[in-house]
Amino acid sequence: MSNTKTKQLGTLIWAWGPVMLLMALIFVASAQPKIEPPGGSDDVYFSGMMPVFPGLWDALIKKGSHIVSYGVLAVLSLRAWRLSGAAHRAALLAGLVALLYAFTDELHQSTVPGRNAALYDIGFDLLGIVLFLLAAGWLWPRPTDR
Repeated sequence: MSNTKTKQLGTLIWAWGPVMLLMALIFVASAQPKIEPPGGSDDVYFSGMMPVFPGLWDALIKKGSHIVSYGVLAVLSLRAWRLSGAAHRAALLAGLVALLYAFTDELHQSTVPGRNAALYDIGFDLLGIVLFLLAAGWLWPRPTDR
């Protein structure tokens, strides 16, 4: 492999590796089955590898994780698009990548025992995408196009 090709591959991995890693983590989290608590307990228990919290705490933590994980996915994708030379349209592309992954993740989740797809989860994902991209635009202004 030539030095130029090696450098291009390294740049590609540096740009998109974190995006792929987070997508894999989201996929694994979504693949965890939903199992009812043992004996109707109100304590925290694990369903697969995922903790389940009592009452309203579970909804707040899970929906918050949707907002944060898809917000971070959008920002990592923004970084990757910028490193790939698409600075002038990076935010739009980043938002689309994260939102499309949110849809495919909900479809995947619908195949997991005890889980289902929910449009309101995509709404939380979209909220995170928009908020994090707006914050990134404010904190990390768009580079000038070359």
